Amino acid sequence: MSSENKNKQNAPPDSVWLSRYSCVVRWVCIAAQALAALLVLVDLVLIGLAVLMRYVLSSPISWGDEIVALSLTAIVMLAAPEVLRRNGHIAVDVVTASLPHRFTPWVNVWSCVAVLSMAGLLIFNGWKTAMLSRMIGRVTEGHLELPVWLLHLMLPVGGVLLVVVTLELAWRNVEWLLSGRHKEDAAS
Repeated sequence: MSSENKNKQNAPPDSVWLSRYSCVVRWVCIAAQALAALLVLVDLVLIGLAVLMRYVLSSPISWGDEIVALSLTAIVMLAAPEVLRRNGHIAVDVVTASLPHRFTPWVNVWSCVAVLSMAGLLIFNGWKTAMLSRMIGRVTEGHLELPVWLLHLMLPVGGVLLVVVTLELAWRNVEWLLSGRHKEDAAS
């Protein structure tokens, strides 16, 4: 069992407002992950169709690879918040597991600050990049020539989703700190 799962078992129950916020975040993440899964399926069909058309029917699809390449950014940005919400992200468990239990919520809050910083960069720089691409009329290279700013907009969308999830995680850890329960758990 990971240290994160142990922490969830030892953490006090969520407050009413945190429970409500958590429910909203869960549904937002489910919707984003469903869209990412749909894009994965579309990519799978496109790749299969491209292989069939190229090697069986000798009539390659020229735009399939472009769609797949562009959708990868959307897939990552839409799926990452759910991974973070489920604590499925990469963590340095060797370091965090060796710390005394009373420091766990502090480490979790610190990681939330780091994720919020990264999400802020995604939002700010992604928006600036998207608007610059829109202003200069940049399009993708290839047969489709799609507007690049639409692709760049996935960065701030992913950043906003990460902020929503990280605020939930930070709120939960701050409540845990304020309850003092982490100290009781460390003493037992």
